[in-house]
Amino acid sequence: MPNSELKILDKADKKELVSRLSKIEGQVRAIVNMIEKEENCEIVIHQLAAVRQAIHKTFTYALSKVIDNNCPAGQCEDEKYLVFREKLISITKLIEKYL
Repeated sequence: MPNSELKILDKADKKELVSRLSKIEGQVRAIVNMIEKEENCEIVIHQLAAVRQAIHKTFTYALSKVIDNNCPAGQCEDEKYLVFREKLISITKLIEKYL
């Protein structure tokens, strides 16, 4: 069950996510057109891989923003929280790099 406490509240972050997802949506529509026009399979697969990578990057961007913007009340400057936050950010970078 999702944690309703974790949200992306920053307007710039939301705008960036919507922008990324809109681009992905356009890429998917273009792939559908390519398939309908019977384009070369290698080109279609290449575009599918690009969409997959864009989704992964959008996922890790969203995850990093949740980490950045959702610290426990009154603990944002706590040393333990800052160390924990840095570790989580490192994990999101590894996810982006290897997924």
